Amino acid sequence: MESILIVEDDRDIALMISTSLGKAGYHTVWQSDAERALSFLKNGTVAAILLDLMLPGMDGFAFIRKLKKDSALSSIPILITSAKDDDSDVVAGLELGAEDYVVKPFSLKVLEARLRAVLRRHEGTTEFEASDRRVHCAGITLDSARHEVRSDQRSIDLSATEFSILELLIKNPGRVFPRERLIAEIRGGDVAVTERSIDVHILAIRRKLGERGALIETVRGVGYRFKDQ
Repeated sequence: MESILIVEDDRDIALMISTSLGKAGYHTVWQSDAERALSFLKNGTVAAILLDLMLPGMDGFAFIRKLKKDSALSSIPILITSAKDDDSDVVAGLELGAEDYVVKPFSLKVLEARLRAVLRRHEGTTEFEASDRRVHCAGITLDSARHEVRSDQRSIDLSATEFSILELLIKNPGRVFPRERLIAEIRGGDVAVTERSIDVHILAIRRKLGERGALIETVRGVGYRFKDQ
């Protein structure tokens, strides 16, 4: 049974989420603030984190920054659940490394679907056969089995969603993927996301790849492609 950490200062909301996820087959752990959550993570392991942003003391953004700086915890996928619905907050959360962002009030069924999608992506499952799991193109090496990316021998730290997008593009050089297709491919088509979130992830990938980021080309009015070498 997979454990999910709920970081939420509202007891009623935390209980509602915990009860719903419990019925869906998950084990949940609740922490009311970021400091307690970090202390718990030093000794406990979880499959994912549901994170509120407006927390007492350390806020959700600061929590993500601390988590991503800890090599032992940085790979845990984070799904933000927040009443903050400004585009700037959504963009900030995704750029810091969160896998998804759900605005309160939300449907519990939608939250469960988003969580399942995050966990599937984090497992690194793809449609590619084992023989196709390692790709080297234009100085970038992507290893699906190890969930690793290297650019000019430099290790690149990508979130699970960023990895899925890059994997799809680099294994299909020259092919244009509309934003809608990217959403369907990486999310399984079972949850609603915005095209804006795809743009944010693309920007993050480009920044992390440095000069090699230019290999991900924008096809104006359509979507994105990996430059055909």
